[in-house]
Amino acid sequence: MTACLGPAGSIHQKVTPTDAEVEAYNASVSPEERIVCREEVPVGSFIPRRVCRLQAHMDSTSDEIRTELRRVLQ
Repeated sequence: MTACLGPAGSIHQKVTPTDAEVEAYNASVSPEERIVCREEVPVGSFIPRRVCRLQAHMDSTSDEIRTELRRVLQ
């Protein structure tokens, strides 16, 4: 869980959903709107963190990264 100061010094906490919450949400939405959670290790750290994103966003980001890597490695 992370916290940050927002306007007027209020604290906003970003809470990652549990597996049960993700499963319940995914059961109620179309396949394009489903979310996927996974452990990612940020650059410069050895501490993994749980990240949840739309499946469609992960797919498009992965495709963009693959395309850019192919371009750079040619």
